[in-house]
Amino acid sequence: MKSVGLIGCGNWGKNILRDLIRLNCSVYVVDIDAQARSRASETGALEVHSGIDDLPVCDGYVVAVPIPDLTKVCARLLKYKKPVFSEKTLCLSLEDYNLLNNSGGSDYIFTMHKWHYHPGIEALRIVAQSRRIGEVEELCATRHAWVNDFHGGDVFWTQAVHDLTIIKHIVGYIPDEIKAINVIKNEDGLPISFTAMLGTKPAVIMSVSGRHCDKISGVSIHGNKGSAGLYNAYDDHITIRDDRGEEKIPIDTTFPLYLELKEFVEYLHDGPAPRCNLQSAKEVTQVILRLRKSAGLENRLLNHRKDYYDRRSI
Repeated sequence: MKSVGLIGCGNWGKNILRDLIRLNCSVYVVDIDAQARSRASETGALEVHSGIDDLPVCDGYVVAVPIPDLTKVCARLLKYKKPVFSEKTLCLSLEDYNLLNNSGGSDYIFTMHKWHYHPGIEALRIVAQSRRIGEVEELCATRHAWVNDFHGGDVFWTQAVHDLTIIKHIVGYIPDEIKAINVIKNEDGLPISFTAMLGTKPAVIMSVSGRHCDKISGVSIHGNKGSAGLYNAYDDHITIRDDRGEEKIPIDTTFPLYLELKEFVEYLHDGPAPRCNLQSAKEVTQVILRLRKSAGLENRLLNHRKDYYDRRSI
């Protein structure tokens, strides 16, 4: 049985705790919130603490704190020289990446991009490679919801990161060229919605909104012979449509969070390394920074992050 330190056990971290226990781990939880600590104890955490320094040395660590704190927490954990699995978006700047990399993070830090593990996204990747719908000429990724809490970030850092991961998994890369981008801000100037078009053949259309009436998280790929899509993250199938009609291809419904944590725990047992490393975090950060620069937003979150740090202690 491996020991895992879980730093952050809020609304998402509680799901991580649940799955780590399912994976037969001894879990030690850190959270600054007393209610979160109480819930962690009730769920099955072996110990709960209010600060990182109170943790015992563990076989590995999972970090699920608010986005602006991820780099700081991961940097503190590197002294243990143990594997660290961090939620996204890990780096909000290249300075964040350099801090972690120069501290040896490339040897220990991995990032939790769950869409690389979603069976529906993997099924779309297989369809794309098979050329059943012809050469993929277009990919559409839609992520709409009504969001009040951006966890210390904005729509780029909290939501677009998912779609960039999906694009990378299906196509194999994230296009460099930004052909167009439109951003909607709230009254405080916070980016809450954007639409962007990237690349050519495939052209990638991203529609990412935190101010939408309906909750939608669909992905579709289009070629000259047909289309394929995953229309809901919780669907048990993908749909393929071509001249022969429509076919529904069944997919595994295991939650991707469980699958990525399973891969990390297997790594702690000397299995293969998790598929997304610190370099993966850098790649996503670079794309988000390019999108923000194209929209004239390159410095706003960095100032917001400093204020956020000043209000917290971990």
